[in-house]
Amino acid sequence: MTAGTIDAMLPARPGLLAWLPRGVVWLVLVGVVALCAASGATVASYATLAAIYVVVGLSMNVVLGYTGQLSLGHQGLVGAGALLAAYTSTAHHAPFVVALLFGALAGGISSLVVGFVALRISGLYLSLVTLVFGVTLQQSLFQVTSLTGGGAGEPANRPPVLLSNSRFFLVCVALAIGTIYIDYRLTHSKAGRALKAIKADERVAASMGINVVGYKLFAFVLSGLLAGVAGAALAFSSQEFNGGDYSFNLAIIFVLMTVVGGAGSPVGVIVGSIFFALLNNLLPTLRPFVWFAQLFPENTANNIQQFGPGFIGALLLLLTLTFNPGGIAQQLAPVIRWLTGGRWRERDHAASA
Repeated sequence: MTAGTIDAMLPARPGLLAWLPRGVVWLVLVGVVALCAASGATVASYATLAAIYVVVGLSMNVVLGYTGQLSLGHQGLVGAGALLAAYTSTAHHAPFVVALLFGALAGGISSLVVGFVALRISGLYLSLVTLVFGVTLQQSLFQVTSLTGGGAGEPANRPPVLLSNSRFFLVCVALAIGTIYIDYRLTHSKAGRALKAIKADERVAASMGINVVGYKLFAFVLSGLLAGVAGAALAFSSQEFNGGDYSFNLAIIFVLMTVVGGAGSPVGVIVGSIFFALLNNLLPTLRPFVWFAQLFPENTANNIQQFGPGFIGALLLLLTLTFNPGGIAQQLAPVIRWLTGGRWRERDHAASA
């Protein structure tokens, strides 16, 4: 095979002119982030939630997307991080960064407990164990009077420099970017390849010399650390911790945004996380949705406003599993390939060979 043949088989790199439209799209995306920071407290608060959900989604993706382990108790890890961050910042006056680290520690330790269980079981039994773990945390640790004041909750006051929703949004964007970088390093490392091999077949992975037990435990702990950071950010976002906020319904939302986004695809999970953050928190407040609900009798209208986002999420899950197993990532694949310098259609590579 000659050098010219090899060059012909490689995908052509876009020239400067080809990068110009891609650069415009990237600038628009950066502009959207800047606009959210400058659009006032309300917009910044929704954008903050979306950024935090990105961290949660990517943490969930480590276990579900890369390792193939379904966790139904992820809200427990997020809640543990939120609780310890709020407690250390209020009771011990810990600085904001230290509280974030304690939140990560809480999520990591909690996931370590689940990870030890995951070493022996998988599939349905693991899902049930994680479900019980999350619900138990919500009904026990999250209600301890000395930590949370019972149902009164625990304050999580931001430092004066971050009282502005716009500034706090930028901090959460930084956390999301840091999580994206960690995810990128993971997927391009030996550990990431090992996790994907375990997802494909644990026995085959073990026969290849992969430490299945060690890598599964690593996946759970890394997922928990990121979930704990997200939980700490959630607590500071609302400036309080309330155990009732971390219910099983939240765990279902985390699963939905990962699966509908495209489990295993970071970009798909990011888009899915943003979508579900806005669906469950912004949609019920939008006037068109409220007007639509008011077309029905009062009781029905209240049910539509309360359960409408959940119904839409369930419908999207059904459509994803039935018609689009790759989720949002499958639909966005040509766009992402183009934005990162590739061709719009994969078959163009074969045509250029």
